[in-house]
Amino acid sequence: MQANDAELTELYTAAAGEEVENNEPNADNTAAGANTFDLRLQAVAGSVRGDDASDYKLRIDCIDETLAAPNLLMSVTEVTQQFDKNPPNDWIEQLSKNFVKEQKNTITVDPLAKGHVLRYVASLRGVNGDVVSFIESNKFVLI
Repeated sequence: MQANDAELTELYTAAAGEEVENNEPNADNTAAGANTFDLRLQAVAGSVRGDDASDYKLRIDCIDETLAAPNLLMSVTEVTQQFDKNPPNDWIEQLSKNFVKEQKNTITVDPLAKGHVLRYVASLRGVNGDVVSFIESNKFVLI
């Protein structure tokens, strides 16, 4: 990692409370499936990014592949980020002075999306609107 880089490194769905990728994240022992699942994000930022105190916007959109349209109910609200360890930020400074972030979002299942194929797209944008990094999740099906 370059000192002036920031990168979204992982984005995947998991069963609620789990950390393992799952392509049927709301599957459980009932025919209806669970009402929630987790969306997990990991990111890194170099030491220069971590010290510049600039604001960045993290956006995570749910895309319904079956309908070829966004699913706003299951998207994550855009959040302002700063690459530092000061509250309320949850970036962790490593010995290398790089910053690491692990974020879990609990997603409520949209009942109209059950049986559909979906995916998430996350983007990190700088203050000038430029995309710094983006990533796609695994494709998944809701039960």
